[in-house]
Amino acid sequence: MDKFEYKIINVSREHMKSNDFQSDLMDKLNALGDDGWELIQTESINDSSIMWKAGVTTEFLFVFKRKK
Repeated sequence: MDKFEYKIINVSREHMKSNDFQSDLMDKLNALGDDGWELIQTESINDSSIMWKAGVTTEFLFVFKRKK
């Protein structure tokens, strides 16, 4: 039976606003892929205000796995 290890990367909303965000993210994803990590899921984390009842994405989680 295969065994896996997992890695979670948090990307904040503030980081997403940077000018180099897309190229930084692609570099990080390619480096993880070179190390055998496979992206298996992305998940947005939302925050809401009781007064406005609106959600705002505050960060994204990237979940990776690779065989041990």
